[in-house]
Formats: sequence, structure tokens, C-alpha cells
Amino acid sequence: MHVQKTQVLMLKEDKNINKINVSQEEKQVLSLLEEKGKCLYGNIFKELNMAHTKGSEIILSLTNKGYIRNAGRSSYYELAINLKKMD
Repeated sequence: MHVQKTQVLMLKEDKNINKINVSQEEKQVLSLLEEKGKCLYGNIFKELNMAHTKGSEIILSLTNKGYIRNAGRSSYYELAINLKKMD
């Protein structure tokens, strides 16, 4: 029996980083993920010199808002939107 895997292409919604309702720390995480493409959960906090507790809250908040997502079944996170830096 042959099982065919189908890859689902998810289109990302464009969002202006200056117009979305996020804190300054959340914007830092979004900018980091935009720059790196994806980043390990723990490295997000290290890169931004952020306490683990605060970083965990920010990751959860951004995930719940739909702005980031877990990249597959790993500990990597990536943007779930396309960031636009316009006024």
C-alpha cells in the first residue's frame, strides 16, 4: 500500500508591523524571526537578552494572535505572517 503525502501551501497574510497591536518586546521577536527566518525557542530569548519567563509569555501571546507559529514538530518558531515596514 502506497501512501501519498500532500504538502499544504499556507499563504501568509501581509501585516504592517507599525499597525499591529503588539508590545515593543513582541515587535522585537517578530523582527528577529523576520531576519532569521526561523529560530529555536530558547535562542529567541538569548538573542534578545530576555528573561525566559517573559520570553515564554511573548511567544505564547504572538502564537495566540496568529503572528508566529511552531515550525513543524520542532522547537523552531517562524513568522506566520509577512511583515511590512510601512507607515
